[in-house]
Amino acid sequence: MHIETNRLIIRDLVNEDAQALYDIKYDAQVHLYIPDYIKPNATMEDIRSAISYCISVKDTGNFEREVFYPVILKSTGAIIGTITVSKLTFLYEIQIGWQICVEYTNNGYASEAGKAVSDEILNKFNIDYLAVVMNTDNPASFRSAIKSGFKFFEKRIGYDYFYGDIDTTNFQALSKYMEAKQNGIESPYFYFRKFNPKSKITAQFYGDVKYEGRFA
Repeated sequence: MHIETNRLIIRDLVNEDAQALYDIKYDAQVHLYIPDYIKPNATMEDIRSAISYCISVKDTGNFEREVFYPVILKSTGAIIGTITVSKLTFLYEIQIGWQICVEYTNNGYASEAGKAVSDEILNKFNIDYLAVVMNTDNPASFRSAIKSGFKFFEKRIGYDYFYGDIDTTNFQALSKYMEAKQNGIESPYFYFRKFNPKSKITAQFYGDVKYEGRFA
């Protein structure tokens, strides 16, 4: 990938980006909202491993693991953040995210990069839509999603998927497992979608289809 916007360049990672990616990982702004960015307590070796993976799947559309794209400020050549693309675990949807270092926030860089990359991914790999998720206490990311062309879909409760090894055909065992798991459900989050203009999915958002009665 190589995209140029008015102020930015977004491209594929190279091995020489390791230090910049490490600095982004431990940037105060990035760590505030996504402390597990790349992985918790990531070392430089972890960073290099992530870069090697991104290089190995370059241009394939394989987002089974998170793929990182550096965001570069044209005026200085500095890497100011990243765009990430990955498949949401268990949901089989492709998710995009943005991480901008604290000294470069409040300049619209996240939405500028987010719009350019999401348009490219949707068109290049013929995906119906991309998703964005964020904490409900993150208004900056909320605004970036809107400006990137995403539309609010719904507020969701935290993930409550099945991770165990019990017999899922056993009603009592499964009910007991899920009941115990309810106490550990994560916080609610906002969920956005951006559809490919060529998508054949017609009812894309609530309200696209008119209902009789109180939903009209």
